[in-house]
Amino acid sequence: MTKTPRTVRTVTTKILKPVRAAAAGSATAMTVMESLTGFIGTGGVCGVAVAMSGEPWTSAFFDDRESFAVAGDGLELCGPSPGSTAELLRLAFTRLPPRPPAPGAGLWLDVDERGVFEPEQECLLFDLAEDLSRPRLGTVQLDVVRDGSRRPWEMLALVDDDRGRHLAALGRRRFWWVPGSVGRLAEFVEGRVSEHV
Repeated sequence: MTKTPRTVRTVTTKILKPVRAAAAGSATAMTVMESLTGFIGTGGVCGVAVAMSGEPWTSAFFDDRESFAVAGDGLELCGPSPGSTAELLRLAFTRLPPRPPAPGAGLWLDVDERGVFEPEQECLLFDLAEDLSRPRLGTVQLDVVRDGSRRPWEMLALVDDDRGRHLAALGRRRFWWVPGSVGRLAEFVEGRVSEHV
């Protein structure tokens, strides 16, 4: 009997399913950036976060290194740039319930050109599937543009379960499932995490 290969599409669908319907009606980072007068897009960050935790909420944010703005669901903040992607994300996620990072070191999985996980990583896929089956407390789907170009990450998401917060990130050939925090998310947004370690 032949086993069906596990693909990135299957995993990302499982991660984003709770928030996908809400995110489908939300603006993308590119549309937000294009609507911002005066946002040059060079040396800046612009994004949209759609979250499900108790009730859905959305946050749009940008920082062009001179000024920042955050808007969403009755929250509006603006002022001089904090000079930090992590601080911008903290401001954008004001409504995100606090959760500790999930325990452990996390894992990363490589995929081939078809988006199929490498067969020797089957045991890690079992660990990931076990995490994804735990009670879900919240999900945040992110669309982020940095320096005026599309981000290298095909997916960025925060996933809260009964153990803590996870960060899920998908590059072209690698998938990360690591303990999640705003600081760790900032590393991915800033491109400080290489697609290939």
